[in-house]
Amino acid sequence: MGVKKLRSVFIQHALSLAFAVFIVIVVNVCGYLWCVSQGFIYPLNSVTAAIETAKGNLQSAEQLTEKDIPFLCEYALFTKDGQYKSGTIAPEKGISAWNVCMKGGLPSDHPYLYSVIDRKTDVLILKYRMTAQFTNQMLRSIFPSADLLLISIILLEILISLIVISFIFGRYLGKKINRLLVVVHRIEQQDLNFEIQRSRLFEVDRALDALDHMRLALKQSLSKQWYDDKMRQEQLSALTHDLKTPLTIIRGNTELLLETPLSTEQRECAEYIENSSLQMQNYVQTLIEAAKSWDSYQPRMQKINMDALLYELKKQIDGLCAVNNISLLWDCRHFPEYITADHDLLIRMLVNVISNAVEHTPQGGNVAFEILEHNSGLSFLITDSGQGFSDEALRHATEQFFMDDDNRSSKSHYGIGLYVAASIAKKHNGKIILENSAILGGAKVTIQIAPTPPPA
Repeated sequence: MGVKKLRSVFIQHALSLAFAVFIVIVVNVCGYLWCVSQGFIYPLNSVTAAIETAKGNLQSAEQLTEKDIPFLCEYALFTKDGQYKSGTIAPEKGISAWNVCMKGGLPSDHPYLYSVIDRKTDVLILKYRMTAQFTNQMLRSIFPSADLLLISIILLEILISLIVISFIFGRYLGKKINRLLVVVHRIEQQDLNFEIQRSRLFEVDRALDALDHMRLALKQSLSKQWYDDKMRQEQLSALTHDLKTPLTIIRGNTELLLETPLSTEQRECAEYIENSSLQMQNYVQTLIEAAKSWDSYQPRMQKINMDALLYELKKQIDGLCAVNNISLLWDCRHFPEYITADHDLLIRMLVNVISNAVEHTPQGGNVAFEILEHNSGLSFLITDSGQGFSDEALRHATEQFFMDDDNRSSKSHYGIGLYVAASIAKKHNGKIILENSAILGGAKVTIQIAPTPPPA
């Protein structure tokens, strides 16, 4: 079977409908004529012919009886001046028939025809329907007009034929279009390793060809993306693994340095180095675990004492600010005593954002850290007195590998700090809001989290 065009299929079904209509008309007309030939239906011309045949007898008969009246006719007998005498037509209807025929001069009064026969002493009016009728009285009472019944049956059968052929056409077209829906669904599910089956309908096949091109292009694009992601994960995994060696050396030498005589300031700096290297080792271990998929990393929720958490965080912030000669504005007065969250992730998130604020604040500037408690959880507000976010950064800074072109970007950053922080906030049912501060004039990062309440 070759490929068809939609218009050819439509014409084929239209011709089928025309043929069905022709068959319906022929069959019903033949059935009607057969009924006439067998005497089941009495046509109108037979009534008029019977009246003409009986007209002479009706004019000359001394006494008219109902047997003299032609079949399917009603009659009324009037005096010459219009007085009703007798008949099968009721007197009131007879008067109406007299007015129509004798005063109005009309041969018909829908749906009836009249025939007036002038007799010697009176006038005979015959009344009959202007249509073919069934000879059977019961059928005639149910269907007064055989012609109207024939037309109704033909129209009904044509309507049924139209519905059936439309259903067949719709079903045929639906099966062809279904192929499109199947292909679209499989592409939507990223199931791209399949061969598209042709429908043998030209217009649908053209759409299938377009979808096939899209499938191949999408498959190629996803394959490249999957390959790039795999390479990035392998590189990240290798890098984090390699970082463990220098960090171990730094920590080991710091421990040796702490065993030597040091001044108070030197010992404090050495302790900062040791604590930071230990924290970096924890980060590296976390990166190794999450290298394959950060989204699959499951937080380790635990009951956290907020005083201890903030004490640890402030020590690190003090060290960052001291190195860069930055003033820390610390406002942590209202917070719950305990929360249930991932301790390491919280520290990592806050230190990431604060480190970013410190780096982009000029020496002698200010960095503010504030905690707000509300019904849905906690908000950490980090504000700096730097140049603030650009419009582009306000929209995209939390996206992975986003690197702005303004002064808040540097070659030492690769667009993952705020992305990681936003991911951690999300794992704590929260989010990050970026804006510029009207008070300090720099960037303002609001971290909202909704930690679960601690167990009772």
